[in-house]
Amino acid sequence: MTYLLWGLLNIGLFLFFILICFKATKLIREKLGLFASIIFVFGLLSYVGHSNGDNDNKEPNSNQIKTWKFVSEDSLKSNDTYLIDIDLEKTLISKYYLGIKYSKDKEGQVNIPISAYSSTTGYVSGTNWKPLSIIVNTTNDNNKFEYFVHGVVEWKLLGATIYSELKEYKGVAFTE
Repeated sequence: MTYLLWGLLNIGLFLFFILICFKATKLIREKLGLFASIIFVFGLLSYVGHSNGDNDNKEPNSNQIKTWKFVSEDSLKSNDTYLIDIDLEKTLISKYYLGIKYSKDKEGQVNIPISAYSSTTGYVSGTNWKPLSIIVNTTNDNNKFEYFVHGVVEWKLLGATIYSELKEYKGVAFTE
């Protein structure tokens, strides 16, 4: 419920900001002229367009989600890889999840984790999930992996971080 209220607060403040910008543009046009108001609008658009440019959950120079790699796929037996999707946390409007990619070793007996990633789906206005580390360990049972995910949820208002909440998840993932 907190996530929903925070998102609605962000939407309300954004709409209020847009209203203020329209009134400011009108005032600038009346006091300083059309050219000054056009410069003001382009300045605002460049600032707003640049604010979403940095995302710490993306690979550098890419739009791919940041992935933690544990072993090279070339060192494993086959091209058969499997994916486990784990729900770390479900809220009323969004979900934090973990994806673990794994395969068999050269003998085809032991499941080996290859890589893992974490992200969010759903309505995430006003929050930003940044996983800091993901660890996936094998267990004595070949059909299970232990996972540890450590990250930060940034609570934002109009793009400014108000609060950073540390999150840790651990559990057991079952292979198929």
